[in-house]
Amino acid sequence: MKKAIFILLLITYSSSLFAQQNNKLCGVEVNDVSKLTALGYLVGYTVQFKNNSKKTVDGIYWKAYYFNNDKKLIESDESSFNSTNIIDPIAAGFSKSLARSPRVKGASKVIVVINKIHYSDGSSCN
Repeated sequence: MKKAIFILLLITYSSSLFAQQNNKLCGVEVNDVSKLTALGYLVGYTVQFKNNSKKTVDGIYWKAYYFNNDKKLIESDESSFNSTNIIDPIAAGFSKSLARSPRVKGASKVIVVINKIHYSDGSSCN
């Protein structure tokens, strides 16, 4: 029984070493990143941003890093969210999920790092 608990804790600890860290910038944080893989490709991911600032966010700029099972970086790319008259900004205290479809061969993990936040009052933070 003790051995089974030890193995379970070891697996949990080792998988958390490479888990998405809760990346924050200026009151906006990455709550969750979900990925979709098919036929050896990472074909999409959804990232959920939470606005913990006191301002409305109308732009988020981030970099996505794609890793394989050996935890080696395959590639990275930059992406962004900009509110429009069709897509609402993120009000203070609310979250928004955004989907992207990068199509990266051999990737099994994606890490999202926020680089810049733009607020509806015209200010920004990076």
